[in-house]
Amino acid sequence: MMNLINEFKKKIIKNQKFIFEKKNYELIAELKKRGILNKKLLYAFKKIPRELFVSEKFSNLSYENIPLPIDCEQTISQPYVVAFMIDCLKLKKTNKILEIGTGTGYQTALLAHLCKQVYTIEIFSKLYIQAKVNHHKLKLTNINHMLGNGINGWNKNILFDAVIISAATESCPNKLLESLKNGGKIIFPKKYDFETQKLILLEKINKKKYKRETLLDVRFVPLLNKKTT
Repeated sequence: MMNLINEFKKKIIKNQKFIFEKKNYELIAELKKRGILNKKLLYAFKKIPRELFVSEKFSNLSYENIPLPIDCEQTISQPYVVAFMIDCLKLKKTNKILEIGTGTGYQTALLAHLCKQVYTIEIFSKLYIQAKVNHHKLKLTNINHMLGNGINGWNKNILFDAVIISAATESCPNKLLESLKNGGKIIFPKKYDFETQKLILLEKINKKKYKRETLLDVRFVPLLNKKTT
């Protein structure tokens, strides 16, 4: 009897995995239609199971092109926006990237497939732990986690090729600009007022000069400036 139950459970898991893979394929097809053509980025989307990073009660929506709620009143971002932001950075396999706002670690995992080293900062201890567990399950060994306030950056001894901020801010924090190499890029959602947010891409020419592009209208949770919780 127990063997029959175990076999039934295995069959359910196998069927669910097939459904997720099919939905992920459909999501990737949608990303392509919307202009995401970077093969390495699309391959990362293929390899990373988004359902691992989504609350169980929303698992059936894992591959819908929508943001979803996670713990601590935060969200896992819309897949297209994640893909668009990463694509704008033109990452190379040799790059070091700093991510502000780990969340449950989905975007982090994608970045780990594209970069040599990922440094990620999360302000909520619950999400910090969840992300570390998720990355351990996927055997991702090139991710460096920090529990802390992302506004303060990582440390002065590391310069990054790129920085990605996953929360809205009225201006890009100076310490994050300082942590960027010359020629590096930083992308973040800029908050203009209660209703308006736009993605901003900055390319650092030198300490005083940046090339700026204004991109998509977006909606992100605010970047928090407080102690870790």
